[in-house]
Amino acid sequence: MSFTAIKRIGISIPDSILKELQQMVPERKRSEYIVRALQERLEEEKKKMLREEMVKGYKANAGIDAATAEEWRPLEEEAVKFIGVKEPKTKPYRRKTGVLSKKR
Repeated sequence: MSFTAIKRIGISIPDSILKELQQMVPERKRSEYIVRALQERLEEEKKKMLREEMVKGYKANAGIDAATAEEWRPLEEEAVKFIGVKEPKTKPYRRKTGVLSKKR
């Protein structure tokens, strides 16, 4: 069994939020409730920061990725002919360099 060190801190919150907390959460459960809310928010922030870093990396490498794809295109075409897979009749998707979709 592992034990987590617990620290006591003082925080200031608006009266309206305190009243809502008091109405919704029993007195002896408030610390646990606040800790869980903080954990969830911190995880959201970590994910947001990671996404931002990934987008920066994708943008920074877009040119290299496009060049690599073009470099390998003849091999892919040869492999398609070798294994007998028919090309799709639709145009292949080609991402514009430096443009990322905002849909997620």
